[in-house]
Amino acid sequence: MKKTSLLPYELEILLGGLLGDSHIRKDNNIIQFGHSDKQIEYLNWKHDKLSRISTEVWKIITKDNYIRYNFQTIQEYKNDMKSIKLLICDKEGNKKLSRKWLNLLSPLSLAIWWMDDGCLSIHKGNRYGKLCTHNFSYEENLIIQNYFKVVWDIKVDIKKEKDKYYFCRFNVENLKKLIFLIYPYVLEIPSMLYKINLNYKNSVDLGYFKEVYDVIINKI
Repeated sequence: MKKTSLLPYELEILLGGLLGDSHIRKDNNIIQFGHSDKQIEYLNWKHDKLSRISTEVWKIITKDNYIRYNFQTIQEYKNDMKSIKLLICDKEGNKKLSRKWLNLLSPLSLAIWWMDDGCLSIHKGNRYGKLCTHNFSYEENLIIQNYFKVVWDIKVDIKKEKDKYYFCRFNVENLKKLIFLIYPYVLEIPSMLYKINLNYKNSVDLGYFKEVYDVIINKI
């Protein structure tokens, strides 16, 4: 990737977000972030991190009264966004996952990716973590699988959903390894702590996490 004027953490957030819910526009290379009103705290956290290179947040209300909040990178950094686009997109401007892209990720990037597309699930009494990689092909999921194993020593299984989409599945042991990497960043957003609560409950007490989370990791 060509050298950019972005700060390291800004690039890490952009690259992690583009693996998840963010997208880069084909017409002007602007990267856009968006979440529903239920995740406004999470969106504001992203915006605070990227305020130097982004517009203000704006609100959208659809015809069916669905509320969404967006922000995007500003024109002054379009050349930096073009450099990112050359890394992550094919000639038609569609996202194309590569090991080169993944190698630029940091724990902060992984935290963004997980908060965007990760979740905790229970199936037939078995707990696991699920990273929704539906937008990527099986071959791209193999790249993700290899990346996690080689770079982070985290084993993931590739599963198929609805006989059409693929996702990456983490057993509890490997999920713990991922959580150890991303936990400091998720802790900054109390409303997102349910994404890493190994008690598999949506109700999370922030003080509880701060005081005894390491104990929980060891026991579960």
